[in-house]
Amino acid sequence: MRYNTQKELFCNGIRDRTKFVALKQMRKQDFMSDYYFLEECTRYAQNRKTDTIKRYTSYNRDLPIHLNRLRQAARRRTTNLKYLLQNFLRHRENTTYYCYKEKKIFWRIKWIFINANENGKIVCYNDERCDEEKFLWELLDKYVNPNCLELVPEKRILEYYQSKGMQNIKVMLKAEGVKRSRNRYYLLNVNQTLKTNLANKTIVEYPLVYISYEELPEGFDIIGSDEDIEEETKQHRLNLQKMWKSSLTEEQGTNMEDSNPADEIVSEKEKKRKRKKERFRKLEIYEKTSNNYLFSDEKLMEALSSSTDSEEDEKQVKSG
Repeated sequence: MRYNTQKELFCNGIRDRTKFVALKQMRKQDFMSDYYFLEECTRYAQNRKTDTIKRYTSYNRDLPIHLNRLRQAARRRTTNLKYLLQNFLRHRENTTYYCYKEKKIFWRIKWIFINANENGKIVCYNDERCDEEKFLWELLDKYVNPNCLELVPEKRILEYYQSKGMQNIKVMLKAEGVKRSRNRYYLLNVNQTLKTNLANKTIVEYPLVYISYEELPEGFDIIGSDEDIEEETKQHRLNLQKMWKSSLTEEQGTNMEDSNPADEIVSEKEKKRKRKKERFRKLEIYEKTSNNYLFSDEKLMEALSSSTDSEEDEKQVKSG
């Protein structure tokens, strides 16, 4: 009977502790319930402050020595290496390291064979230590070459790749840090070294390499060159500037109709002074903090986008 009543009334049997009760109708039981509820909230907030995982949700933390060396070594190779926060799975499983003695980077690479399925899942392999000076075909030889004696689990699934041959497959690197990066990829050259293929690219933790035996893989937007991305980014910024200028012009036009021109000039100069002062303050704060992890550049973008006065505006302010 109780079960049927709860089902009919859509009740789970738990009292709503946040339900409104008029002051005249409150009893001692209601006061004690509110007290226990506030205690529980306080206890929850204190536990979150001492949680070890929550400590790593801060953007600004000093990098360990080995990660700092790895990032600097990648930068010398014109590879922009980004790190995720420490509680991310991709950061924890990353085994890429820089061998200071040999002056080499040994990358962790995840090979994703998009045309091979096992039980409805795409076949993936992980290589923990890939020498950057090896050619890409050498790293893929154990997967694509049927005569290679190196053991690979479930290698029979890759028989279509093996029938195509090394020179007839598409090897693509997941594009990071570009516009619409969800389905955009760089085409890699199997006859070049891993170091050369990763030059002028942005890598988040470790490379994700997608392999297909199709000439034009569906859903994969292959980027021709870095110049295409740069040109697209410049055009996007120009469009944003045009939109911002047009909206500013319309706003100034509407304000001029309802205000005195002399007062408008004085207030505009005062606003420019305040925006300039606020911009320099944010830049000073940003330069004092260390930004080592991915997405930490948002603070710089916020500081720069808060005010973008031109040189002519600054001259007008000073002359005023």
